[in-house]
Amino acid sequence: MAENSEKTAKKRGSGTPFVKGKSGNPGGRPKKDPKVLEMLKAAAPDAVKLLVSTVNDDDSRLDLRIKCAEVILDRVYGKAGQPLTLEGKPKIEIVMTEDMKELAT
Repeated sequence: MAENSEKTAKKRGSGTPFVKGKSGNPGGRPKKDPKVLEMLKAAAPDAVKLLVSTVNDDDSRLDLRIKCAEVILDRVYGKAGQPLTLEGKPKIEIVMTEDMKELAT
């Protein structure tokens, strides 16, 4: 079966699949339906009220209340940044062409 797919597979040319200067997506991202956006905007105040009431409801499950609180805080203050750490020493290798070596001396 692998033989058959290898024979029928289209071979790619060298380089990128798009012509230089031409976009791979000339139409851009599809536009959102304005009717749907209108409906979602209209429902937003009720959604916020539900989140706030769930956070304040002592009878709701704690994990649900915490999740609602996280959503509210993320919308108001943005999500917390995630620090990046490197463990150990990173290995950096500098590769120089002959021209670069001549310039370095």
